[in-house]
Amino acid sequence: MPVRGTTGVFKTLAAALLLAALLARPVAAQQGPFTGAPALIAADQITYDENLGIVAASGNVEIAQNDRVLLADSVSYNLKTNVVTASGNISLLDPSGNVVFANFAELTDDMAEGFIRDIRVLLSDRSRLAAASGLRTGGNTTEFKKGVFSPCELCRDDPTRAPLWQLKALEIEHDQEEQVIRYRDAWMEIFGIPIFYTPYFEHPDPTVERKSGLLAPTFGSSDILGTTYQQPYFWVIGPDKDATIAPILTTNQGVTVAGEYRQLLRDGRIDLRGSLGLSNRTESDGTIDEDVLRGHIDSTARFDINKAWRWGVDAQRATDDTYLRIYNFSSERTLTSRAFVEGFNGRNYLAVNSYLYQGLRSTDINDELPIIFPLAEYSYMSDPGIAGGKYTLDASLLALTRVEGRDSRRVSVRLGWELPYTGPAGDVYNLVARVQSDGYWVDGVDPNSDEVNPTGPTESGLTGRIFPQLALQWRYPWVRNSGTMHQVVEPMAQVVIAPTGSNPGEIPNEDSLDFEFDDTNLFSLNRFTGVDRVDPGTRVDYGLKWTITGDKGGWASAFIGQSYRLETDSVFAAGSGVEDNFSDFVGRIEIKPTYALGLRYRFRFDKDDFSVRRNELDLQVGPPALNLNLGYTLIDTAPQTNEFGDREELNWTLNSRLSRYWSAFGGQRIDLVKNIALQSRIGLVYADECLYIQAVFERSEFSDREIEPEDSVFINIVFKYLGGVSSAGASGFGG
Repeated sequence: MPVRGTTGVFKTLAAALLLAALLARPVAAQQGPFTGAPALIAADQITYDENLGIVAASGNVEIAQNDRVLLADSVSYNLKTNVVTASGNISLLDPSGNVVFANFAELTDDMAEGFIRDIRVLLSDRSRLAAASGLRTGGNTTEFKKGVFSPCELCRDDPTRAPLWQLKALEIEHDQEEQVIRYRDAWMEIFGIPIFYTPYFEHPDPTVERKSGLLAPTFGSSDILGTTYQQPYFWVIGPDKDATIAPILTTNQGVTVAGEYRQLLRDGRIDLRGSLGLSNRTESDGTIDEDVLRGHIDSTARFDINKAWRWGVDAQRATDDTYLRIYNFSSERTLTSRAFVEGFNGRNYLAVNSYLYQGLRSTDINDELPIIFPLAEYSYMSDPGIAGGKYTLDASLLALTRVEGRDSRRVSVRLGWELPYTGPAGDVYNLVARVQSDGYWVDGVDPNSDEVNPTGPTESGLTGRIFPQLALQWRYPWVRNSGTMHQVVEPMAQVVIAPTGSNPGEIPNEDSLDFEFDDTNLFSLNRFTGVDRVDPGTRVDYGLKWTITGDKGGWASAFIGQSYRLETDSVFAAGSGVEDNFSDFVGRIEIKPTYALGLRYRFRFDKDDFSVRRNELDLQVGPPALNLNLGYTLIDTAPQTNEFGDREELNWTLNSRLSRYWSAFGGQRIDLVKNIALQSRIGLVYADECLYIQAVFERSEFSDREIEPEDSVFINIVFKYLGGVSSAGASGFGG
């Protein structure tokens, strides 16, 4: 905001001038008339003319009170007219850090009226304001004549050179009552060259946190929408609510209106986002439906019931699969709507959720997606008891239905008990016993298939299981200190005893489909992610962890482990890494010697020949002047699911600071199986204290029905305090 703090300038200057006059006594320290704080005044000469009623200080006048300092050649106060006058090399440092310079100032003692000549202001953020004169009238209006504002630093070699950009106006008016700053006959100059003129514009003053008005527009283009223009308008409805209305004008698809409504309540908040418009839609068979009503909603609400309980709603829906990507609102593949209530009380937690899903892939059949109402979950952990033992209780209630396909109802209760123990040699043990009881009522289930909508014979009825587990966990950390280096070597093992089977085909698998064997779940009692599948049989898990740290903050760690199961039958799919008696080797390596280098490598190696089954590499190297972020993922012979198959991808981003203000970046996401760059980006950025410019070129190979691969150019220009203008491949408000 160009003239931030101008009213404060008048106030602090007037207060200091009046303070100087009233304190002009032959005493070095007095009490200030406004704040009561001690003040110091120094001058070559201080006089008081009782006949004229004038107090005057002259010659190197310096007045200090709290964080306010005033310097001037002379200061006087007319007791009869209540007018304060200062002249000659006036400078004022106020508590906010602003510095005011002037040659002459005359103000009334109540600061309702005043005049300052040749005013120059250096704001606390190094922004500058100058004007031929400043006039304050009516107690709430300040007018600057022939004003200039710029947040840009002046050239060090030639301070007289015009800054990068500046605003000039014949008149700048600050209305304190309306909290608005108005410009008349204003123009913007870049490198001293006028590029934009407006007879009038206004914006809120710095005391306003929110005010209705136009926001920065966005320009863009895409093959489907054509040229786009989005003009948001921000509407302050009240102190607790506001709205943003952002129509999107396109040359190919007409007008779509996006918007957002926000409201802060005493016990919660609401955030409603969405869009609606008429546009053409290309169907999967290539036909075009014209003037189809299309839109979306993406909203949240949270409400506190009391200190322990809250409830909320998340709503995500779209009229069709490709709408969100076309308008650049979102790239989500699945939209999730949820309503919930949850409570925390000590060591108790209870949550009741309901879910509704919408799939946006071409292969998704929404009638086969689950409708969950409700999913109630309860967890409890006791305080440590005798010998440190503690009890746990996890229970859930699920009702899952589909428009087309199998339905299920589930009640699950899992009781557990843990007993930790530390031996005299530092060896650590933990004994865990638990039993899981599950009861199901199912309809339309094929016991020999995980298909949610099977075409063959199905079964319905009651089923269930009782599944106990007993585990003994052991680890033995060895510590070694050598100078500035500290090492910990920690072997660990776990024995798990459980019955075999326990996963009958009559129990549908709804929440345990995305199994992935890695270092994070090697020692989990149930390596499945949900309740519907359990990890049966007796097994031994073992591994070795090594960590080294330095006194200067560098560190590194490594872990490798494996599992052995006694039984030959496996509930895990082929290629999962745990389908045989001996599992694959899993582990990780992490290295962080300095702030400029970081490596994380996670792996799964085949147990027989150590061939790579899974690789995940994240590398960050280099200082801000030149740094590389590299990510590599390889998944080989993984279980085929609806979500992922085999894949090998490389992600890299290179950032470089070319100079103090210039930087560049580039990056790609590459599918190494298909040998194609899925996304490529390259950009250039200029950023200084008053201007930000970003230009990005992007190539996307994504295609889905009416969405085709395309090239996009993004340009973002932001002037400090004035907002900016953006150019994008498509509009993105509310995403």
